[in-house]
Amino acid sequence: MAKPVLAELLRFIAANEDLPRSLARYKGYDRDVLGKLINAAADRIEQAEEAAAGATAAAVKGGLKVRKVTEVERAARESAEELDAAMNESKVVRDRKKKERAEVAAAEREAERAVEARPVRTRLFTDGAARGNPGPAGAGAVIISPEGHVVAKVGKYLGETTNNVAEYTGLILGLKRAKAMGLRELDVLADSELLVKQLSGEYQVKADHLRPLHDEAQALIKGFDEIEIRHIPREENTAADEMSNRAIDLRL
Repeated sequence: MAKPVLAELLRFIAANEDLPRSLARYKGYDRDVLGKLINAAADRIEQAEEAAAGATAAAVKGGLKVRKVTEVERAARESAEELDAAMNESKVVRDRKKKERAEVAAAEREAERAVEARPVRTRLFTDGAARGNPGPAGAGAVIISPEGHVVAKVGKYLGETTNNVAEYTGLILGLKRAKAMGLRELDVLADSELLVKQLSGEYQVKADHLRPLHDEAQALIKGFDEIEIRHIPREENTAADEMSNRAIDLRL
């Protein structure tokens, strides 16, 4: 038995046509997905054809005349409606995701503007290094004025210890120097995510040997009127890193 003409036509389109206009209208769908939807419509038409053929045979036996094409048209219309509904539903989802992305981007831009609008304060870059972890270690800090000038550098050799101890010690050295300089407002920048998140309370201090250093750092932080501690990438912390490694090299 030959395939119904409409279903055969749809399958030919699904297999051979590029469908550029459909892809342009329904963004987010690729060629394979559209082909599958068209094939699904062809399946529905074939099912309707088979049902209509059965109904026609029964009607002929009963002496009735049935217009078979009406069933085909109805199946085609239902398939088109289902396809359109699927496209519209997906468009709603795409629009929602687009709106969510726009809201996130707007929030990020607002946060960037807030940072840019904030008055530039003195910046304290801190770091620590241990060669071997534990191994020969050093701590370093660099203080830069709002105008971008280096106003203080400090480094200290720590002997054999861990990288985390060196990171905390670099912070403590920098805070003490800033306090001695009479600074009341400070932006602290460090590339140790552990240190920053422990100081913010996001991480717990589980290592016993770090608790005294953590407590000392927190006590120093409370001595400033305005202070913010932020995590930065390692490549933005080269000055403090240089001081901590110089301390190891020269045993400062």
